[in-house]
Amino acid sequence: MGLTRAKVPLDVIVVGVGLGGVAAALTLGLRGHNVIVLESAPKLMEVGAGIQVSPNMLTLLDRWGVSPSIHARDVSLERIHIRRWQNGQLLGTMPVNKTHGQQVVIHRADLHKSLADSALALPNVELRINSTVSGVTFSPVSVSLTTGTVITGDVVIAADGIKSTVRGHLLGDGSSSPIPTGDAAYRITLPRSTMERDPDLKRLIDEPAATRWIGPARHIVAYPLRKHELFNVVLVHPDRRGVGECWTTRSPKQSMVDDYCGWDPVVTKLIGLVSEEEVPEWKLCLHRPLKTWTRGCVALMGDACHPMLPYIAQGTAQAVEDAAALGILLSSISTRSEIPLALKVYEKSRKRRAETVQQSGSDNRITLHLPDGPQQEARDKQFRACRLGGTNPDRWSDPEMQQYLWGWDAEKAALQAWDERRGRVLREMRHRL
Repeated sequence: MGLTRAKVPLDVIVVGVGLGGVAAALTLGLRGHNVIVLESAPKLMEVGAGIQVSPNMLTLLDRWGVSPSIHARDVSLERIHIRRWQNGQLLGTMPVNKTHGQQVVIHRADLHKSLADSALALPNVELRINSTVSGVTFSPVSVSLTTGTVITGDVVIAADGIKSTVRGHLLGDGSSSPIPTGDAAYRITLPRSTMERDPDLKRLIDEPAATRWIGPARHIVAYPLRKHELFNVVLVHPDRRGVGECWTTRSPKQSMVDDYCGWDPVVTKLIGLVSEEEVPEWKLCLHRPLKTWTRGCVALMGDACHPMLPYIAQGTAQAVEDAAALGILLSSISTRSEIPLALKVYEKSRKRRAETVQQSGSDNRITLHLPDGPQQEARDKQFRACRLGGTNPDRWSDPEMQQYLWGWDAEKAALQAWDERRGRVLREMRHRL
């Protein structure tokens, strides 16, 4: 599918320069729209650790010309291993399903740089840092900054995350307050130099595979990054912090040691390599499905409307799918008066999809975190049986779920929704005649 050039080039304001925001700026810029990206931070930076680039996302990035810079820094996974928490016993191992394309992993900062560099290389995309949005008007469309500056445009896309300012203005109520899930995650990256001294750890960083250790109320996912020069480890565990506390914090390394006491000795070795006395810890939050994502010429995307839990590796992919749908729909309109219609169609093509994926992540959390006992034993038996073609209890590794997650083309789905809506309008007009 080639890129549809905009019939009516629009002035687009994108609020937020995270992965969803830069993806939206890129696809809209490539189609000929004039894009201003507003970022509250004083410089462009993306922190974090590893991220999985699933086939449904990679298909879009390939279409937008970004995949060569991604493949220069990624690792293409070949296998997924599932291990028991206590002794590392292999419960299941399966080759990565490449029916829909590669499953690659990359450092979040490398993916962000690839997207941002591609977007900002376009003459019609502009980044404004130190620009904190405090308000939005819906007719005519504008955003106001904390400095008092008002920026006008044809459409506003809010990619400003789970703590979105725009969302509060758009909904006009507190129903979208984030809800703690009860889980938090430590994220660590280890250099090759510290791992290759130990045969067990060297095998881990050398193999193009992801490993999941699963246990009561906790799980770990780990894989190599940057052409096997780094090793990424995400450790999900019960959240001990209060509701009002900062979501991203640093915790004593000893907390991580205590959280995984008695786990596979390989896990203990990985944690032992962490040199810092404190490690980054993320509070995992959601909010309930919103009644709407759009109002007039303003739309929410990504974590601003559907934050994801990291249990099926789709958080960024769903934000990129949002960007893809917005890019193609805003390029299909014939007049500016159709912007609200295009945004409604965007919501129709994306809302059920994103919320289904979101719910699958929540469901998978229960499966992965079963306590020791009969249910866990039955699940582990299922893992062993899936080598012979049985259903995989880990939704992320289940072929049927992968078909739904990875076989989706967000641009195609958006165009189909647009054609259906236009067809319905034409039928109604003929009916009136």
